[in-house]
Amino acid sequence: MATFFTSDKDEQFFTPFGPGMAKLKLSDTYVNKMNDIIEGLPGRDAPLTDFSDNLVGKVDEELLFDDNMKEMFLQETRELISKYAGWMEIRNSMGARSMDSSKNKYGIQFVAGWVVRQREGQYNPLHIHTGCKLSCVGYLSMPDGIDKEFEEDYEDHHPSHGHIQFVHGTPSHWSATNFMIKPEVGDFYLFPSDLFHCVYPFYTKGERRSFSVNLNFLEMPNDNT
Repeated sequence: MATFFTSDKDEQFFTPFGPGMAKLKLSDTYVNKMNDIIEGLPGRDAPLTDFSDNLVGKVDEELLFDDNMKEMFLQETRELISKYAGWMEIRNSMGARSMDSSKNKYGIQFVAGWVVRQREGQYNPLHIHTGCKLSCVGYLSMPDGIDKEFEEDYEDHHPSHGHIQFVHGTPSHWSATNFMIKPEVGDFYLFPSDLFHCVYPFYTKGERRSFSVNLNFLEMPNDNT
């Protein structure tokens, strides 16, 4: 079905192209619980599995979520993910479609999640996430003193230390193709899984701790028979 743009406004600015993203401020309770799990690993009866050999990151560890971490994540982010899916349905159809719970059932499928433990000099190459439709990043802790490194780097003509960069499309006039985000503890970003992104190295001693989760948002017709 074709998507048509219509407008009754005399003047309007709009962004019909490109992927959509969402941001959430995670609760302090969630961030603290996640950090407690990681800090308690040395004495834990069931250690988390290091999945880093299967991922592109050049980092210390990438530890798979256990069932408890999975449920914690869904409880914290379910509402945002559902709102994002509804917003993108309207945006991508230019208002012609919206989610209809009278016709369809909707749900979130958790595919995989892992904690990224990145230390000074380490990085995450440009990549996408496969086997899912949505992905995300959330920030749990930063090295002490990294704000000083950020501020010094901002004096450079192209700062990037420890930042995440998202890339999409081909450079052209009047078109933005990439931007960076400064990592802040508690910030959470949701985005299409095939959106290219990378993380640059930093040089402050300590751990830059984040997590990623791969997801699908499911739509199934209601069974009215």
